Amino acid sequence: MGVTLLLVVFSGSRTTAQLLFPETFVVIFDTTRNFKGSISPSLEVKTPKDLYIEITNRADMAYKFKNHALVLANKFEFTKSGDETILSGGFLYAKFKTFYDNPLVVEHYLQYQWAEARGMEMKYAFGSNLRYKLYKNIRSGAFAGLGLFYESETWNYQAVPDERTPNDTNPVEVDYIKLNAYLSVKQTISENIKGEAAFYLQDNFEDFLKTPRIGGSAGLSFAITKNVAFGVQFRMLYDYEPIVPVDKLWFSTFTELQVTF
Repeated sequence: MGVTLLLVVFSGSRTTAQLLFPETFVVIFDTTRNFKGSISPSLEVKTPKDLYIEITNRADMAYKFKNHALVLANKFEFTKSGDETILSGGFLYAKFKTFYDNPLVVEHYLQYQWAEARGMEMKYAFGSNLRYKLYKNIRSGAFAGLGLFYESETWNYQAVPDERTPNDTNPVEVDYIKLNAYLSVKQTISENIKGEAAFYLQDNFEDFLKTPRIGGSAGLSFAITKNVAFGVQFRMLYDYEPIVPVDKLWFSTFTELQVTF
């Protein structure tokens, strides 16, 4: 069993996007291993003026059994200063893969998500992909996926700038069936350095490739000792046509201290 505790040191933007970057979740490469997981809880309470509370938690795990695999992941973010809630967001995610060791894998997934600071009150989605193993060994892997999913979202105008806010500010509910495609790479660069990167594309079929949602992620981890590593992570999302007129570009950058045992 491997468990990782992560301490977030710096964050450029911590608001949850409407794309979860699932290729950043744990992957089991070692065929002799059945379980791998990580958890990153954090709690900060202070009183500079009003009582300030910040709670974050991110956890994911992968469990392999026979020729199948189950991935579970969640994230929770909550920040409050006095009576004002500054940030609330998170997600629950589950993915089941069949024929795990085959070149072509079928994966089914579902998610529930919310991001109050961005104005997304609720999102749930479920779908299936065909995942093709371009190559894989104990040190690295590359994968491509293609499939369909259904998503339902409810948005308000909380994060919309005043100049873009319409007269009618009732919440907007949408439902779509979309295409999902991704390409991901994970690589052990040296004994002390590991890297990963992924590209995502999602789009509906009404205006195919005219207003897609695209995303990217990249990360490096540098081993300090056998059980301690320093990580640098980046996430980016560009939505050509958001449901409400929030900023089209979302990004998150952060560093973390990874303690593994």
